[in-house]
Amino acid sequence: MTIYFNYYDVSIDDLYNLFDWTTVFILRDLMNPLIINISILYTSRDFENVLDYLQDEGIIYHYDIHKVEEEKFYPIDYSVFDFERGEFQDFLPFSREPFELPDLTEGFIPDDLDVKIIGKKQERTDLSLKDLSNALGISFKDVLYHTQAHVIGKGLIKGYNVYLYRPDFRLEVIFNEKEVLDELTKIPNMYFVYKLDDKSYVAHISDISSRLIPYLKFISSLKKKDTIEVYIHPTDENHLLISSIPYEHFEKGRWNFNTEVMKLRAEKLVKKLEENSA
Repeated sequence: MTIYFNYYDVSIDDLYNLFDWTTVFILRDLMNPLIINISILYTSRDFENVLDYLQDEGIIYHYDIHKVEEEKFYPIDYSVFDFERGEFQDFLPFSREPFELPDLTEGFIPDDLDVKIIGKKQERTDLSLKDLSNALGISFKDVLYHTQAHVIGKGLIKGYNVYLYRPDFRLEVIFNEKEVLDELTKIPNMYFVYKLDDKSYVAHISDISSRLIPYLKFISSLKKKDTIEVYIHPTDENHLLISSIPYEHFEKGRWNFNTEVMKLRAEKLVKKLEENSA
């Protein structure tokens, strides 16, 4: 969802708390900090009531919500990476295809431990199975089985990326044409694309600051083919928050969310902002 705020002093942490930690990323645009893009994991649109309340209270003036219909994962291509300088040197001379594993689920439904293992690994990818066993209070044998037979064996993980650099920014590029997607895959670290229910695409790119201008120039050159929106999100605490899947909300094989908790937190946020502006 994209939210257009009336207040500059709504922090990313405020929103993470407001939505009861069900967001997987929150991104504030550098050029217009009143625009915040959020990806939320939810089984219904009940949380829209919270947004309506914030709109009625004048905290936000507009929001858009779209369902993710398709995800495409692109491993980072290091063929044009300068390992001595630690940065990409150029665009790829070819378009990339997404990495796709065959569907191994066959109707399989993850259990609580499967989801917790994935969530913990997203929090810290360096955790060993022994670390996971200690963190979850589960025997090593159970963690090993669930990781091999379910998380890996049933293809619950879409893919991995290895970062040989520390990103300074993330670009979010919104467009409509498949031709533009093919061109954007020439950016070696365009790593993830959503297709939304309005048939638009959202591509994610991350890199160091020296590559920002070349990427923006390249994306601008594609605007003759499509209408393209670009959001710039520096990787600092004011502009970007990335979290694991909200595994605390997964119980007995299903997701459990409480919109009333969000409503109470929204009321506290409104009071906080009113007091700050008084």
